[in-house]
Amino acid sequence: MNGQGSGSGSGVQHSAFSGALAKLFPDSSLLHRLERMKVAAGSRVKGTMAGKRRSSTLGGSQEFADYRPYAPGDDIRRLDWNVYGRTGRAYMRQYWDEQELTLHVYVDVSPSMNYGGEQASKLRCALQLAASGGYAALSGEDRIAIKLFGGTAPAELPSLRGRGSTARLFHFLAEALEQQSFQLDDGLKSPITGRGKETEHPAAALSMREAIQLAGQLPHRTGVTWIVSDAMYEAGIEDTLLSLLAARQQVVFLHLLSPEELNPSLTGELNLLDSELGTGKEVALGSRLLEQYRDTVNEYCNELKKLCAERGALYIFIDTSKPIEQTIQHTLLRAGVLHSHS
Repeated sequence: MNGQGSGSGSGVQHSAFSGALAKLFPDSSLLHRLERMKVAAGSRVKGTMAGKRRSSTLGGSQEFADYRPYAPGDDIRRLDWNVYGRTGRAYMRQYWDEQELTLHVYVDVSPSMNYGGEQASKLRCALQLAASGGYAALSGEDRIAIKLFGGTAPAELPSLRGRGSTARLFHFLAEALEQQSFQLDDGLKSPITGRGKETEHPAAALSMREAIQLAGQLPHRTGVTWIVSDAMYEAGIEDTLLSLLAARQQVVFLHLLSPEELNPSLTGELNLLDSELGTGKEVALGSRLLEQYRDTVNEYCNELKKLCAERGALYIFIDTSKPIEQTIQHTLLRAGVLHSHS
């Protein structure tokens, strides 16, 4: 390839990356702050490569821990050629000491996530959180893997490592924002006001556990998992937590709600639509009913927080109207989900 062709291709790639970045982060200065953050992990983790994260157990840098199958992007210097010669299969040697972490992010893209308007979209906020955690992981020499669940077509971004994978991360999430917004915009809008058409949804949409199962296998190595969701599922949340904890995950539940869901401004005779099922109901929405609704929402949030605590997961509430920079700085950092490093 001649120099001119290479330069042109590089320009196209840079333009595409800039477009994906702009969709997720209008203020790109957040990336510089994320480069100085790491995904928090409270215990020793297994990895495939040496990283910036030191094990909580003392041991030499060449203390063997385990094997795992080779995955694209792994350092072939860690490949065990003796095992390959005997079996014909590529396996990576794992060591205790400084190990990489894998952050798994499950992003809810069910119909109710598209509510909140341009300024407080739950879907946009969820994908921005995934991008923030993912970029911090890549910058810290950890891994990031993302699964979209609850939508009509679950999608997966396989495990990535290194800043060179940033473009793939942002392209995946920016495309998800565009596609999911388009798919949902034609149908249901709000779990509260619901101005949309009635639509039938599969029964699996009622269970978070079933929706996550459709998105792919659970993590098979110790790591950290973020669930980013509005938690509008009839069942399956506790089962999801238990399954992830059994998979040796440190679970963080990022619970997203928009201001209109917390404190609806509408009153009068309304036809409310269930954004997950598409069923409608005529109601007379007055001050008394709104007060009951607000009490119910607060009670549900408290119950979810209690459930997470009882099951060993961390619950974090997120108001989607807050700028992502503020959410990172004042919510995730303070909660210890991310932490700054020099």
